[in-house]
This record gives sequence, C-alpha cells and structure tokens, in this order.
Amino acid sequence: MKKTFHKPGFALTSLSAIILSAALTGCLSSSGSSSSSSSSSTATPNPLTVSTQQGDFTGVTIGDMRVYRAIPYAQPPVGELRFAAPEPVAAHQGVIELGEEFGNICPQTDINTQAIRGDEDCLYLNVYAPAEGEGLPVMVWLHGGAFIFGDGGGEYDPTRLVAEDVIVVTLNYRLGHLGFLAHPDLGDGEGNFGLMDQQEALRWVKNNIEVFGGNPERVTIFGESAGGHSVMSHIASPSAQEENLFQRAIIQSGSYAQEQVPLAAAQFGGTQVEAAARALDGAPEACAEGQPAADCLRALSTEQVLAVQDGQAIPTSGGSFLPRSIGAALRSGQIDTSLDILIGSNQDEGTLFVALDELGNNFVSIEAMGMSEFDDRVQEFFQPYLSAGIAYDVDQIKADYLADFAGNPSQLSLALSAIWTDFMFACTSAMQAGTFAGLDMNTYKYWFRDTDAPWTLVPPVVPVPDVGNFSVSFPLGATHAGEIPYVLYPEDVMQDRYTGNVEQLDVLAESMVTAWTQFAKDGNPNSVDGVVPTWNQVSQGTVMQLNVPALAPTSLPEFSGYHNCSRTIPPAPAIGD
Repeated sequence: MKKTFHKPGFALTSLSAIILSAALTGCLSSSGSSSSSSSSSTATPNPLTVSTQQGDFTGVTIGDMRVYRAIPYAQPPVGELRFAAPEPVAAHQGVIELGEEFGNICPQTDINTQAIRGDEDCLYLNVYAPAEGEGLPVMVWLHGGAFIFGDGGGEYDPTRLVAEDVIVVTLNYRLGHLGFLAHPDLGDGEGNFGLMDQQEALRWVKNNIEVFGGNPERVTIFGESAGGHSVMSHIASPSAQEENLFQRAIIQSGSYAQEQVPLAAAQFGGTQVEAAARALDGAPEACAEGQPAADCLRALSTEQVLAVQDGQAIPTSGGSFLPRSIGAALRSGQIDTSLDILIGSNQDEGTLFVALDELGNNFVSIEAMGMSEFDDRVQEFFQPYLSAGIAYDVDQIKADYLADFAGNPSQLSLALSAIWTDFMFACTSAMQAGTFAGLDMNTYKYWFRDTDAPWTLVPPVVPVPDVGNFSVSFPLGATHAGEIPYVLYPEDVMQDRYTGNVEQLDVLAESMVTAWTQFAKDGNPNSVDGVVPTWNQVSQGTVMQLNVPALAPTSLPEFSGYHNCSRTIPPAPAIGD
C-alpha cells in the first residue's frame, strides 16, 4: 500500500495537503469570484465612503460593522508581474462601490473536484471596522493552508473581534509556485512572492488605514499554520523592520520549519520545475529548447503551473527578502526586539496529519497495518534530518512514545501523532517563546487544550453524525487549527460544530477574543477590568492554558514535560544548509 505520510517541514502528499488546506483556510462560503465592485459617483457624501491613496471606495454595512471587501492592494500579478515582486496598485478616478462579494481567490486546487479555482488577479484585501471610532488598533489576518490553499474571505468572520473596537483586515496572497517558486531567472531569484504580497498589503494598511478609523502605529499581524509561519517570516524580514510595518505579532501553530528552504536548494528545485514545465504535453512555444526560463514559466497557463506544483510550499531563506531563516534570525537576535509577541500551539496538533493519512489510505489505520508501518513512518519522519547528519536515536524515540500510550487501542496512531505534535510544533514554539523572552521582548505564550473544539474541515470530508467531520479510528483532541473558530468563526457555526458544553465554549471563546483584542490594543492580553486569571509573561515561566471551563495558567516546565521537549530536540540547520 502506498504511504501518504508527510515529511516534516517538506512537501505534504497531495491528498493530505488538499484536505489540510480546508482545515486552515475557511472555504465554506468563499466567493472565489471577482469583485462585484463598480465605478460610480455620488452627489451627496456617503458616510461609508473613504478616500484612500488609490482613490475613493464606498463600503457596506453588515451588522454593526462597516465592511469594505475586494479592495485591490497591488497590481494584478500577471504578464511580466508573474513571478515578480508586487507593484502598488494604480490610483483610480471616481468612487468604487464595493458589495458583500470577496475578490478573486488566488489559484488553487478545489478540494472537492480537483479542478483549478481562482484567478491570478487575486491581490485583494477586506477591511472590517466598527461603525465609528478613531485611532483604533488594527489586526491583519494571514490565512493558513500550507502556502498552497486558502484566502482571506470565506468562513473567517471577524465580527466578535470588531465588536471589541478593533479593525480587522484579511487578505489574499499568491500561493504555491505562483507565490514561492525560486529560480535564478525569476525576479531576484529567491521566490517568496507570497510573503512580498503580504508586506505590500501591510504597506497599504500603513498608508490607508487611518481613513477607516485605524492607527497605523498599532498594527498586529496574526495567522495560523502557514499564516503563523508567515508572521514568523516577517519578524525575520529586514524590510518589515525597516518600514515598521507592524508592532505586534500573534503566532498560532506557526513554529514549524523554522529553518525554511536554503536559497541554493530552492533554486535547484526551481530548475527542476522548469524542466518539468518544458516537458509538459502542450507546453507553450516559449518553453522550446533554448528559450529563456523566465519566458517559459511566464507563458504557462495557470493550469500548467499548478500541474507541476508540489503538495506544499515553504519560503526560501538566503536572499534579500529573507537573508536569514527564522531560526537563524532568532538565534542571532537580528529581529525587531520592540515587538510584542503572543505565541502558542495546540495540545494535539499532530492528530490531524495522522488522521488525514488514515483517510488517504482508505480509512485503514496504522494499527490495522501493524508495527512495521509505524516503524516505517517514524523512520520516514526523521530521515531528512538523519541524512543531513543530525543525530536522532530513532529507536529510542519510538520506544519512548510507544510507552507513553501503552495499552491504548490506538497506541500507534497516537504515538505518531504525539511525535508530530512535539517535534513540529510544541517544543519549537516553546523554544521560540524563550528566545523572544530572552531578548527582553514582551512575550506571552498560550497552550490550547479544548478537546471538544469545533471541527474545521470544510466541507465535511466524510460526514459521520457521531464524529462530526470525519471517521477516523482515534480521537483528534485539541488538534491543528482547532483554536481558529474561537476568534474567527461565526458564533452559530462554532456552536453547531462543538461537541462539548456550548456554555463552556462561549466562556472560552469570550476569553480568547478578549485576550487577542487586548493584546492588539496595548501588547497585554489581560482584560482592562482585571478579570482573572492573569496572563503572565514567558519570562516569569508561565503558559496560559486555553481550555474549558476557564483559562488557567501553568508552568513552562509542565508544558515542556507534557510535550517531552527534553527528548524532542528541535531540528538544527535546514536540510541543504
């Protein structure tokens, strides 16, 4: 049977990446179509009309919010701008009337049909603001999806955040090869176009958010999974620091693959993509032998680009945009130490990935396949690092984790899930939090532990009433992406998907919304009215548990002990360094 297990920090299998994207991107109601905006002029000033540096826009009212969807923040990345840094959007005349539709999503594979959806003209953002206010803090959400799926619209609903007097901005950015293909003949050769898009959106926010009532000097960027990894990348990016694009950062399950892909390895991969493109059936004339690589790759159709795309993208380090990897930037202290940091992970991150592999194996669990399958998957997990000379005693690791789940009927699945959780997310998150705190940065850490969290796979892969979203052989617990609904889902959707006591869910969600928005306001997640428990900084050795029935602080040693961080050493230099 073909294995579909993912290598840590490297390409996910296509099925798992496709399903994972749904967990991280919120596809339930995403438009995927172009904006319904149209140009017009008004004789009488409209209170929903704002004047940006690019021209005037009129928004709509949704509930108590002023909403401005499908605002272009950069020129369409097509033609010569494909595989190039984004260019500022041109100014327009008159007033553009915006509706409730989102702008085009960036090209990606539909999780149901496997068809290509989206359009390369996709660099749009959405602004959600209270009915009134000035100098309000701003929260900019960077969506997840393995850097190959997702968008800033769809299921993400910032209503509860905005009700706390903050402005929320969501956005699209280029994905997959269109966003991250590194090649010596493309742009400056380092890829990272999707991250450059995000910074262009942050420049737009800095230059324009004041007309919506926001304060450009009180910007928090926050994101989950690939979005959290993006946040970490901007913390490591010199341009973000030099331009003061944000002042606070929330990293949700984004501590994986902190060494990223070295430039030489990324460019070598780009030349392999070029060779595959030239060999495509129906390759354009520009891909004929002897033609420039840039001409070939820019002549491909969107479908052809995605045809030679892997199951995951990872940003490249070593170029001008990211001269150092996230890990190297933290180790050297070459980051903006004035930033406020809120960082965390979920108790059972890895169960999602092992569950997806079970689904990909036609619902056959690791238990059904036996110990040899478990051995193979753990060996495969560590093999890239072993090949790079990083010493791991894999036999001892297997023995330790199997002992942790001795007697459990899902011993093999849960042991493998725990390896995923501890190695890829939890212990690296703790290490990064400690590094931030060691640099005298205002740093808070959370530990999400609600095992009844609303499921986030949308639409349901395999609807099963007693499970909710899919049928697998072991409990998911507080899995990867499980915390997103508490701050960015509509309340009714969140309650419909919760498997525990809804009243307790509401208490936890309220506490998390308060913490996220208070942090955005002044860098401190504690509520102004003194509600306990108090969030203490990492420098005080404290982690805040996000769980029902109420938040509760615990110690860093307890967190590290639970996640076996003494035996799970975060990876050293990236493969290829």
